[in-house]
Amino acid sequence: MANLTITLDDQDKKDISSFCEQVGMTVSGLYNVFTKQVLREGRIPFDIAVDRPNRKTIKAMKEGDRIANDPNVKGYNNVHDLMEALLK
Repeated sequence: MANLTITLDDQDKKDISSFCEQVGMTVSGLYNVFTKQVLREGRIPFDIAVDRPNRKTIKAMKEGDRIANDPNVKGYNNVHDLMEALLK
């Protein structure tokens, strides 16, 4: 058997360890299953998609909401007005 070291975000490591514990397997076992499936199918065995925002995106969305609702932030209704203000 060979050893493989991977780097994970601290929270992701906690989350995947918790998941594996709940389903009765180790993180090492999970990655072995993943590897066997990749080799068997010749592809990543699941779709890779962005269907839910990560923590950084959620933070940016909250910041956008805060800015949009701040009465002290100047807003523009069209590109013409924005460009005019930028060029002053």
